[in-house]
Amino acid sequence: MSGNGRFDLRFAGAGGQGIVMAGRVLAEAALRAGRAATHSQAYGPASRGGASRSDVVIADDEVVFPLVRRPRVLIALTEEALGRYGDDLASGGTLIADVEAAEEGNFVLPIVETAARVVGTELASGVVALGVLSAAIPDADLETLAETIADRVPATLRDANLEAFAAGRAMVR
Repeated sequence: MSGNGRFDLRFAGAGGQGIVMAGRVLAEAALRAGRAATHSQAYGPASRGGASRSDVVIADDEVVFPLVRRPRVLIALTEEALGRYGDDLASGGTLIADVEAAEEGNFVLPIVETAARVVGTELASGVVALGVLSAAIPDADLETLAETIADRVPATLRDANLEAFAAGRAMVR
């Protein structure tokens, strides 16, 4: 983390992978845990698999500059996302990717495939990525993150999304 405990993170992938929802959940969980947080998003048409990006800034104090330029964590779920944002990753940052071209030493995991297997759709890929993130980052507030996921998804999808979160965590252990 940098000054004022600032932590910048970027989720990137394709529409329909739950990228925006994952960013919203992470920012909301940070707020619930008493931290400051901002969330911004950019996305194309989800039905066509357009590019999707979700940036989150978490800090101990007020977030003065809400944009992410050099994320400490980049979660890239497509080759296009890694190509577009890979060079933005801060020196010494963490890459979590579902991309074969990612360099060794990062978390290269079958996130999208896991979402499809556990939930039956790629829409839960962002939740699986949150699980991976929570296992990869030592100070993650698991209880608040799980509660926020449960509160953010429709009641009929709650159990499936919590299973997706747990599956993402299990991939890192």
